[in-house]
Amino acid sequence: MRRLKILTYIAAAAVLAICVYSFLGGNDVFQGKFKNEFIAWYFLAKGIFSSLALCLLVWILAALVNKSEPGKKGG
Repeated sequence: MRRLKILTYIAAAAVLAICVYSFLGGNDVFQGKFKNEFIAWYFLAKGIFSSLALCLLVWILAALVNKSEPGKKGG
């Protein structure tokens, strides 16, 4: 379960980083200006939601595994 947590956190960070990069690139922040593009905001919101969903899924799975194994504490 420990490896699953680590891999999921890495995947969540990667998803968030890719979506933040898409947001910044879509709004032309790298060129020194800021355009308010709706699709860039969509990618930012999607990245936040997806990475949070991945983390919450691991927390729920860890709680279910710990509940099914009464002698085990923490994950």
